[in-house]
Amino acid sequence: MNVAIRYYSKSGHTETLANAISEEMDVPAKPISEGLDEDVDVLFLGSSIYGNSIDPAVVEFFNNLDVNIGCIVSFSTAGIMESTYDQIKELTDLFDIKLSLDEFHCPGEFAGINAGRPNKDDVEDVKAFVKGLFD
Repeated sequence: MNVAIRYYSKSGHTETLANAISEEMDVPAKPISEGLDEDVDVLFLGSSIYGNSIDPAVVEFFNNLDVNIGCIVSFSTAGIMESTYDQIKELTDLFDIKLSLDEFHCPGEFAGINAGRPNKDDVEDVKAFVKGLFD
């Protein structure tokens, strides 16, 4: 199975989760600025909420896709809002890419809210989430 990990992170919170997934899957986590260069069966895609929306760089990532993706598994952080799942779902529907119903989301620190998140427990939780997908 060919697996890739891409993420967009301004504060490093989503990158923290991406690195934990990388450790669990033994696959390098790369920023979305490093597009995919081969077809993948599973793409772990990390994003966050900035000003009530995913960053335009995530939309650009989708616009620049020129490989086949079997399924995307969304993971995200956000200081106030829930996950980015619905916004990623809009993109996967538009680009006719399957989106897993399973997702991982945890709070991220924002303006003093959720201080210290994602934390050690969040890192262990995302690793358990990934392991559970393949058990």
